[in-house]
Amino acid sequence: MASGQIHIAILNPGVEITPLRLRGWLQKEAAAINNRANPGDGAILRLFLTKKLRYAFTGDKLDAMLRTLTERYPAILRIETQLVEAPLSAEAMEEQTRIANADLQKFMQRAEEYAKRKQAEALENAPAAPIQWHTLKSALD
Repeated sequence: MASGQIHIAILNPGVEITPLRLRGWLQKEAAAINNRANPGDGAILRLFLTKKLRYAFTGDKLDAMLRTLTERYPAILRIETQLVEAPLSAEAMEEQTRIANADLQKFMQRAEEYAKRKQAEALENAPAAPIQWHTLKSALD
């Protein structure tokens, strides 16, 4: 079974982040998340982009920018983007945190079920142990 933990990080660029500053801001945030991760840990980034930020880039440019982060920082497993009208408020961030924690609980439950199922299959499909014959020598020989 794999060791380490999965984390979900919520990235919410504020109004001060312009399309020109987005790449640098994402690099800084991704580096911080990667540096906090222990060996074996993984992070899923949930990036909330305003329409202004999202539509400042073509789909290919945005995809390349996000792919670079996952290639450069091994702890980042994937990046999920969500389109919002405005940067999230403190209350919305709290709600997203609750949603992320619920998603992690579901993920952990599914991972445990999968591990149990794989272990049961391995035991079921394990080849029978070969019979080993040994010659016994008596003390009289």
